Amino acid sequence: MSRVPARLQHRHAVGLLLLLGVIVTCCRPVVASQPTARKFLVVGYLPEYRVGNLDETVCQHLDELVFFSVEPRSNGTLDTSRLKPAAVKLLRNLKQKYRFRLRLCIGGWERSTAFATCTADDAARRRFINQMITCCHSRGFDGVDLDWEHPKGAAQQAAYTRLIVETKAAFRLQKLSVTAAIAGWQQLSAVAAKSLDRIHLMSYDTEGQHSTLLQARKDIQRLREAGIPAARICLGLPFYGRSLDKTRTAHTYAEIVRRFAPAPTVDQINGIYFNGPSTIRRKTRLADSGGLAGVSIWEIGQDARGPRSLLRVISQSRRVTTDRR
Repeated sequence: MSRVPARLQHRHAVGLLLLLGVIVTCCRPVVASQPTARKFLVVGYLPEYRVGNLDETVCQHLDELVFFSVEPRSNGTLDTSRLKPAAVKLLRNLKQKYRFRLRLCIGGWERSTAFATCTADDAARRRFINQMITCCHSRGFDGVDLDWEHPKGAAQQAAYTRLIVETKAAFRLQKLSVTAAIAGWQQLSAVAAKSLDRIHLMSYDTEGQHSTLLQARKDIQRLREAGIPAARICLGLPFYGRSLDKTRTAHTYAEIVRRFAPAPTVDQINGIYFNGPSTIRRKTRLADSGGLAGVSIWEIGQDARGPRSLLRVISQSRRVTTDRR
């Protein structure tokens, strides 16, 4: 048998490798880019007056806890008298144990009086923003939730927009985030909405049956038509009911369960309208299927414990969805 020169052997080997490479490449299945998981958030508000009776096991269902405790003063400083060191220590320990994000709520119902004054003045507004940054860093909060209830007129709307835009700019440098709670009917400028990391849509406290599934659909649609992306909206869910008479008295869900033991499909009993497990499940799925960021709850201290818990219903109803962006 004649011997093939080494140079030719090398050429043949290289050619064979190239041919095999082409075959492997052609036969390899084409794999589409994999979608990334979208986290559906469960955000729970907790007022400072509920901390003492908090069942910490509810934290296993939360992605974020918003602590309702601080309000602004007219000069831009913060009234932190309700932000007790013992409560902060407890929340930080729970944050580490259950791995949720911790947010500080600024304002809220009956705690919003000074917003108009402190946001109208440039120096007071800067002081306000700096104090929020200091408060977050010194106490272990990941950001703030602004809750002005509610701006009135064009001047206050413009001042609120300036506050949100400037807060976001300052917080970005500090690696803090900013959200805002707004009522279902409340207007929010496009510039303000764009500057927020997330909007907590308070789809409750309307007249009559104060938080129906139909109302939730309308409130979501209004924000979407205003150009706010679904992925930056959390649908607000009430863990309380209201009397249908003129008093509109609030009743915690835990109280309603204790007094009346309503069936899971019932939303109205003894003249009180509330959201039972069936409606909470449908609202959670509405938010999830609509691509919303998640749900926000006012508030987790009002929930029933054990198998009647609404927070448990939410946790069981959400699913991991995908986002192909």
